Amino acid sequence: MYVSESRGSTPAATAPTARGLFPGRSAVTTTVLVLGTVSLVTDISSEMVTAILPLYLVTGLGLSPLGFGLLDGVYNGFSALVRLVGGHLADRGGRHKTVAALGYGLSAISKPLLLAAHTLPLIGAVLAMDRTGKGLRTAPRDALISLSSPPETRGRAFGVHRAMDTTGALLGPLVAFLILRQAPEGYNVVFTVSFCVAALGVIVLLLFVPSRAPELGA
Repeated sequence: MYVSESRGSTPAATAPTARGLFPGRSAVTTTVLVLGTVSLVTDISSEMVTAILPLYLVTGLGLSPLGFGLLDGVYNGFSALVRLVGGHLADRGGRHKTVAALGYGLSAISKPLLLAAHTLPLIGAVLAMDRTGKGLRTAPRDALISLSSPPETRGRAFGVHRAMDTTGALLGPLVAFLILRQAPEGYNVVFTVSFCVAALGVIVLLLFVPSRAPELGA
């Protein structure tokens, strides 16, 4: 009887220890992987433009380095302010996907508009549109990641997303300069390819990210 009771009690005694040693072993959700893919693709597009923008504005359009520095500072500051608006809009009625899609869409549309902007005010307006898109999408995207992940895997979910996002930021400049290597002064080609890549990210978001996060089991 002692042997029988010992064998029967062993799993119960060791199970909490096993769970404590290896907590939260489940994989991240599909929504997190899709959002990571959207961020990866979008960052390739964004960083393609960011990498060549100084060259395009200073050497291509003759903008002074001081003028570029002013533009860069203004539109980055503008993005920080818009993030507050994006979070507020997304929380009203749980429209996280809608606001995120609007943000990604604005950033995508701004890419080909750079081809038509040749003056400082127009360039500033296009860059402001791009930064508005980035600001709008950040908070609702992070909310979707959080809402679609159980607490025990939430840290891993954000880690996976950031890894995919950073991979896109690494690949973007490489793609841009590979294009310029094949077509020197081909900034229009870079902007066109960047738009196509950004549009792909919007399509993936609209087709594969659910409008509402699934209910997580208790």
